[in-house]
Amino acid sequence: MKVPLFSNIGNLFPKLKLRANKKARRPFSAAQIEVTSRCGTGCVFCPHDALLKKWIEGDLTLEMYREHIAPHLDLFDLVYLQGWGEPMLHPHLWEMLAMAQQKGCSTGFTTNGTWLDEEQNNRLIDMGVDMISVSFAGTAASVHESLRTHSDFSRLCANFENLASLKRKRGSDKPWLELHFLMTRANLYEFPSLMALAASLGADEVAATNLTYAPSLALDGQHVFGDPPLPEHLEIIRGAKETAERFKLPLRVYALHAEPETLVCDADPINTVYINHKGEVSPCVYLGLTVQGEVPRYFRGEAHPFETLSFGNVCNGFMNALQSQTRTGFVESFKCRGASNSPLAVFTSMVAQDDQEELSPPPAACQFCYKMLGV
Repeated sequence: MKVPLFSNIGNLFPKLKLRANKKARRPFSAAQIEVTSRCGTGCVFCPHDALLKKWIEGDLTLEMYREHIAPHLDLFDLVYLQGWGEPMLHPHLWEMLAMAQQKGCSTGFTTNGTWLDEEQNNRLIDMGVDMISVSFAGTAASVHESLRTHSDFSRLCANFENLASLKRKRGSDKPWLELHFLMTRANLYEFPSLMALAASLGADEVAATNLTYAPSLALDGQHVFGDPPLPEHLEIIRGAKETAERFKLPLRVYALHAEPETLVCDADPINTVYINHKGEVSPCVYLGLTVQGEVPRYFRGEAHPFETLSFGNVCNGFMNALQSQTRTGFVESFKCRGASNSPLAVFTSMVAQDDQEELSPPPAACQFCYKMLGV
C-alpha cells in the first residue's frame, strides 16, 4: 500500500509562536470557540446562508464562558474565538479574549473586517491579541462583493490597511495580520493579483484554503482540489506563489491534490476541540453546526447528510465532555489509523497497515468529509 499521509495538521489554526517560554506543551493545542453564529455578510459559500431555514442563531453567553469554559482554558495553547458567525458582533468579545490571555493562552479570531475601526484596532494592539485573519474573496470589488454579498470591498481594504499602518506606527508586532482567501472556481483567477493587494495593504501573511463543505450540489462543484486537480488551477497557484515570492510575502496554500489515505484531517480532533455557541463540545466546526435536524452535505456529487456530534455540553462539565465515551471512541478511531504524535506509534501502525492492505476507517461522521482527503 501507499504510505499514509498526514494532512498539514494545525493549518486550521494560525501558525503562532505559542508561549515561547513555556516549559511543557499543554494537553491540547487549541480550543476553537464559536462566540456567535450571527453574521450579516452573506457569503454564498457559507452554511449560514445555505442552511438559513435550519439555522439556529445565537451568542455564547458571557456567563457560560466565564463559569464553564474559562476555568479550563489552561488546557489549551491557543484559544481561537471563531465559529460560523462574526466574532466582532459579540458584545463581550474583549472580555472573553482577556480571560483566555489570563490563562496564558495565545488568542485570535477570524473576521469579515467590517468592524475594524480605529477604536477596535487600538484595542487589538493594546490587548496584544496574537493574530486575526481577515477574509477577502478577490481583488476586484465586483468579484468580492458577488461572493460576500453584504461586504463593502473598499471599506474592507481601508480597514485592513489602517490596522497594518497602526501596528507600524505603534511599533507592535501584534496582531499577526493574515489575509484569508477561500479558493473556489468563481474566484481562483484572482489569486495571483491578491498577493500584490495583500502586500500593498500591509498583510503579514496570506492563507488560501479550500471549500471543503458543500451544503448543496451547486457548491459541490465549486471546489478546486481534485485527484488530480485541473492543470489550469495548478498554474494559477504557481503564479500566485511566484508573485508572493516577488513581494517577499509569506503564503500558505492548502493542498489541491486530494490524498485519500490522509490519516487525520487538519482540524486534528485528537488535539483540539470545537465549542459552539450553545456550549456543545464537538470535534470540529462542521460536526458542531447549530442547525435544526439533519445537516445536508454533498461529496463527489452525491448527497451524504449527517447528524451533528456532541461530546457533551460545557454546562454539564467541560471535563466530562473531554473525557466522555463518545469522544474517547471518536479519537480512538483516528489513533487506530496511526494518527498520533508518537513516531513509534505511526511506524507501528504503518507496518500493521501493510499487513492489512488498507487503513481502518475514520469515524462514521467523517467518512464523507473532504477534509479527510488532506485538503
